Amino acid sequence: MVTLLLGLVVPGSAAAQTFLPRSEDYTLRLEYLWWSPRPTGQIQKGLGDFEGTLLEIEEDLGIEKGKANTFHGVLRLGGAWKLRGGWTDLDFSGDVFAARPFLYGTLVTRSGDQVVTSLKGNLITADVEWDFVLQDGGFLGAFAGVRFFDVDTLMVNVATANRVAETDRLPVPVLGLAGRAYLGERISLEGEVAGITAGSRGHLWEWAVALRIHATQNVAGTTGYRSLSLEGRDDRDFFGLKLRTWTFGLEISL
Repeated sequence: MVTLLLGLVVPGSAAAQTFLPRSEDYTLRLEYLWWSPRPTGQIQKGLGDFEGTLLEIEEDLGIEKGKANTFHGVLRLGGAWKLRGGWTDLDFSGDVFAARPFLYGTLVTRSGDQVVTSLKGNLITADVEWDFVLQDGGFLGAFAGVRFFDVDTLMVNVATANRVAETDRLPVPVLGLAGRAYLGERISLEGEVAGITAGSRGHLWEWAVALRIHATQNVAGTTGYRSLSLEGRDDRDFFGLKLRTWTFGLEISL
């Protein structure tokens, strides 16, 4: 993806060229994305010397497609530097009759018990980007930033009224690349990849691609695909979540 964007942005010589496309002449850029992924992954929570059951988010807990709409903003600082920020509203829930007995922390569930699960919270992003390629065909830049997860998880056994509730606040530093190539004045192709790994303790990887149709210099409609993969392990606890599906949105540049 990065190679493709680099080839489109820099078609020939690498000589400096600072005449950006008209749609890149902005101070503030705002974008809203409709994103409704179906979560997949696994969770596990132990208790003392007991390992909890490794649960499939979709199959064991019945968590299905939910809301994860996203708001993005970019502030151009001048030259090749930008500040980027974003907020994603996470809202997923499941209601299922357990297909097997399992242990999740202090929650003991028998086969056939009704289990209600909710996962709600926020994903907040903040980055500083430096565009090392600025051409009349677009830009390509590197960025460093943080992904801050603020998530409330609740699991209830309706039959026994037992529950496990916890809040996780996790800042994750990331490094990444982002670029946009203009295929004429009305069409642009954008790609982004970011992440970090902590070996056996976990990782975060995210990538996105988008096709934009520019109705005017300041307004564009967008369709694309976004993927987010988060995994973390702490002693007997494990959390792995993958969110991915198509996105649709609107971009305004001021």
